[in-house]
Amino acid sequence: MSLRLTWPRRIAAYTLLILGLTLSFWFSPAPRTEAEYCGTYLHLTPWAGFTANCDGFVYMEDARHPARLLESGEVRQSRPLFILLGSVVGYPCTWAVQVAQASGLLPARVVQKLPVKYQPLLGFYVGYVLLNYTVLLAALLLFRYLYYRFTAQQGSSGILAGLFVFLVSNQVTKAFFWTVHQQMFTFLVPLVLVYVAAQLHTSAQWRQQLPLLAVVGGLLSLVYGSFVLVLPVLLYGLWLQRAEGSRLTMLGWAPLLMLLFAVPTLAWIGILRLQGVAYYNHEAAAYGQVVWLQALWQQPFPAFWQLLSVNFGKFLSTLPAIGPFAATALLGGWAFGRRQRPHFMRLLFGVTLLLIIFLVGLGYYKERLTWMLVPVLLLMIGASGAVQQRPVRFTAGLLGAAGAWHLWQVVAYGPFS
Repeated sequence: MSLRLTWPRRIAAYTLLILGLTLSFWFSPAPRTEAEYCGTYLHLTPWAGFTANCDGFVYMEDARHPARLLESGEVRQSRPLFILLGSVVGYPCTWAVQVAQASGLLPARVVQKLPVKYQPLLGFYVGYVLLNYTVLLAALLLFRYLYYRFTAQQGSSGILAGLFVFLVSNQVTKAFFWTVHQQMFTFLVPLVLVYVAAQLHTSAQWRQQLPLLAVVGGLLSLVYGSFVLVLPVLLYGLWLQRAEGSRLTMLGWAPLLMLLFAVPTLAWIGILRLQGVAYYNHEAAAYGQVVWLQALWQQPFPAFWQLLSVNFGKFLSTLPAIGPFAATALLGGWAFGRRQRPHFMRLLFGVTLLLIIFLVGLGYYKERLTWMLVPVLLLMIGASGAVQQRPVRFTAGLLGAAGAWHLWQVVAYGPFS
């Protein structure tokens, strides 16, 4: 995984890393009771298996019949482009499965061991797992680019390899890589935010493309809701243009960017209305994500402040899961920022703050959500490693910690969903 690898070899190396680490999760302890997970635990052998998450069935059925998105109250109606991606990869995979069955490459007895409801959806299951792989691979490639960019191409391939282990081996990939879900975006979204912010910070040409970027960001939010954070990053890019125009002009452009960002969602809502269907956002309706903030103007401020305190306390309770990364990143980022390229470190801290505000505003907390902070924290750690006085010792320590971390992820009990 050196800097000099060609693209095909780099992708092959990263693919082997992803498969090697995630396949080992098949041999992690199986759940003791069905109450410990949501879905179906698939036993591959008496000592190996993984969980098919309960949300996956809806994703697969919607990808198989995309017209379901036009039904009232459809659970995945707020993420139509992800469902269409599932259709795009799912149907070719279904045809491949059918060919494999007809030719005998996939014995019928293997398919018959699956739960009955999953048997006709096997191709779509495979397609969504391929999407998981693609998203995680994209996160690794983008992380590599940012790592070398922030270290002025002086970064160590050994340090990068160690950081990759933490990105690929963790409680999120353990529970969700081999199932149908969207959790791999946990790693890609924050890196996209850092990349866009860095481009806007250094490139006037990118700042000139803010309207187009707003539309693209709006489309991405129909793939995965957290891409909504692209909008504040674009507003940061607009603020960077203050030297090129008056503040009044900036205030005029901000509402336009917001409108352009909202156009894809508004268009989707319009399509639903033409079908006589009211737009449904399951995350907001079922979990109260973000909409709980309406309490600010729906009830007296003391009551809202109490609700905010409770939600913030719940968010803080998820932080111990990433505590070692946060502590190391803060110390390392401070050291890196003092010695060189402080503007990049300020950018990373800014994206971290944006993610924290977003997570606190969700009002629905699980430890896996807080892992959105980890890719940015790992960039801080990697950047600080480039200025260590004893880089060999730092690299050896990081690789040792990464190996121990992965071993612990494999032998630890859970999580399963």
